[in-house]
Amino acid sequence: MQFSVVTPTSNSELYLAETIESVISQKGDFEIQYVIMDNRSSDHTLEIAQYYQRLLSSEGLRIQCRKISLKIVSEPDQGMYDAINKGFACTDGEIMAWINSDDIYLPGALNAVARCFRDVPEVKWLKGVTSYMNEHSEFVAAGQCFLYNRSWIEAGYCGPLFPFIQQDSVFWKRALWDRAGGCDGSLRLAGDYFLWCSFARYEPLYSFPRYLSCFRHSTAQLSAQIEEYWREARRKRDVPGLAQESLIKWCVNSRALPRWLKIALRRRILGPEKFHALTEGAEGWACWPGAGAAGRSRTIVDRVTSVVLANG
Repeated sequence: MQFSVVTPTSNSELYLAETIESVISQKGDFEIQYVIMDNRSSDHTLEIAQYYQRLLSSEGLRIQCRKISLKIVSEPDQGMYDAINKGFACTDGEIMAWINSDDIYLPGALNAVARCFRDVPEVKWLKGVTSYMNEHSEFVAAGQCFLYNRSWIEAGYCGPLFPFIQQDSVFWKRALWDRAGGCDGSLRLAGDYFLWCSFARYEPLYSFPRYLSCFRHSTAQLSAQIEEYWREARRKRDVPGLAQESLIKWCVNSRALPRWLKIALRRRILGPEKFHALTEGAEGWACWPGAGAAGRSRTIVDRVTSVVLANG
């Protein structure tokens, strides 16, 4: 199995080394194609990337998977999602993901993902658990494994009403990327939101109860510009999750309504809830719920609202 991983960079010298090391230190029976797309950084970003490229080419690093290749492209781009599209165009790996230049993969992340895709071939994309660290690389909080309804993703509810699908712990098969047409390279902030909407048109998202990545909270990151994020999304199209936000949030969160009535209203407005998740048993990963999904049980905190799947 081969992973294609892209990191877009632009003046990313502060944390890039941590990101690179989190990728090239992954251990398991797979190969990694790693592409760093640099937007002509004016700081030491390019030198840092080239340092690791030299280490890999000179066998100065102990590789713990079958093979790692590191390609660096330094050229102007139209934004992060344009760079991501260009980066993936340089690869042909079966499993795809991008990791931003201030986030990291946790040890064992790619091995867990590879095992899952091998054990459950019907999975075309999955979302693991994102944890959090601060600007000093200090662990802040463990994440939770959320359940996602495919129709709600496609309709745009994930983000405005339900938890964001955080990209750093999302992996998908290349065939799905090709069907969706990749990211919208004209977008600066909300490209991930529309990519997930596109993916959901074709396949359900499987929740994967494994800690895969750490997202860094930083005032400089693009994701901190949340109001502009949604303004950009609205410029592209009407976002159903925002257009119906007040009514749905009232139905989801109101303390004035009895729980049975809130459930009935939410089902009426949002449609039936149907979630896809994975569980690990003695024979490997399997779909949950469903036949053959042996292993530790999962606890759903609320199957209709934010639908949290507790980690085992």
